[in-house]
Amino acid sequence: MKKILVADDSKIISNIVERAFRDEYEVIVAYNGREAIDVVKNNVDDSIIGVLLDLNMPEVDGFAVLDYFKENNLFRRIPVCIITGDVQKERIDRAFNYDIVDVLAKPFTFDSVREEVEKIISLSSLR
Repeated sequence: MKKILVADDSKIISNIVERAFRDEYEVIVAYNGREAIDVVKNNVDDSIIGVLLDLNMPEVDGFAVLDYFKENNLFRRIPVCIITGDVQKERIDRAFNYDIVDVLAKPFTFDSVREEVEKIISLSSLR
C-alpha cells in the first residue's frame, strides 16, 4: 500500500490526515523531524508517495528535514507539502527556496488537505 508521511507534532493534525486517507493510503506519523528523516531513510521500497511537513517541531524542525531532502536529492522522488501555522513571510519564503509543492496554512479543512495530498500524489506519479 502506498504511504503518506505526516511530520507534525500535533496529534490533531495527524488524526485529520489519517481520517481523510485511511481508506486509500497508509498514513505514517512522525512527531518530530528526526522521526521523519528516519522514516524516509527506511523507505527502501519507495512506498512513500508524499510528505506533509510541519516547519515547527521539537528536536529537529521541518527545515532540517528539507535540508535532508535537498542533500539526498529526494524532492524528485517524494513530493513535499508544508503544513504550518507559522505564516511569517520570511519563513514561507525560506520554505519556497526548496523544491516543495505548496504551503498549506493551519488551520486547514478536511477538503483542503485532501486537495493538497491529491496534488502531491499527482506529482508523485509523474516522477
